[in-house]
Amino acid sequence: MDSTTFQFSLSVPRDPQFVSTVRKLAVLAARYASCGDGEAETFGGSVEKAVRACLEQSSGDSIAVIVRRNAGPVEVLVDGHAITVEP
Repeated sequence: MDSTTFQFSLSVPRDPQFVSTVRKLAVLAARYASCGDGEAETFGGSVEKAVRACLEQSSGDSIAVIVRRNAGPVEVLVDGHAITVEP
């Protein structure tokens, strides 16, 4: 694992208190991949919106989240919906 290639998967409880956790992970992944602070924060905001939308629309006990990069953009999948940022 390095800043050009990484992936981790998590299952987040379907609870609004965990939205900020997913946002922070997205920001950290973007910064790790060399995005600037502003760009990383904007990306985190987009991921947060996706998680909130998922909370409103979906059912079940948890939300599947994948944070990854394979020598391209940083990608966060929230229940299969992709949000990306190019470092």
